[in-house]
Amino acid sequence: MQFNSIQDAVSAVTTALSFLPAWSVTAIVLALTVVGALIAHWALRRIAMRAFARRPFVLSLIERVRTLTRLAFITLALVLVLPAVDLPPQAAAWTVAVLRVVVIVLVGWIALVAVDVAVTVYLLRFQLDAPDNLLARKHVTQMRVLKRVISTVVILITAAAALMTFSEVRQVGVSIFAS
Repeated sequence: MQFNSIQDAVSAVTTALSFLPAWSVTAIVLALTVVGALIAHWALRRIAMRAFARRPFVLSLIERVRTLTRLAFITLALVLVLPAVDLPPQAAAWTVAVLRVVVIVLVGWIALVAVDVAVTVYLLRFQLDAPDNLLARKHVTQMRVLKRVISTVVILITAAAALMTFSEVRQVGVSIFAS
């Protein structure tokens, strides 16, 4: 069986499960989507772990972002399948709103991880256990403060962007952006 699009695959599953109520077919399709995303994530992670087996820094980075990439795979799969699924308008609107917030949180989380990795890589140049470590301690302190400041700004921007997706609290998000 060959599928030319996601719509074809969803139609095939819907047809095969036509004896079930519509809501359960939708739930099964969404559950299969999540399971498929988790399997794809697991397989690609295993391939990446083997490809970078001799690079401990890359392996630790892959392990560090495992939850982030898992959530990204699930979100991407749901975003791709959602238009093909027959959801009631209210449920579709709620699901789209939740996925929008999840994408914004993912972008913020990626930014936080990027800042953390950049600081870690920068600080690898300095050795705190050296006899004359004044310069190293100075750089470590400066980078820790800079990392906290950047992290705070990223969190505020992420929160403001997430709040702006809801019309009821859009003014709060705009206020956070303005401040």
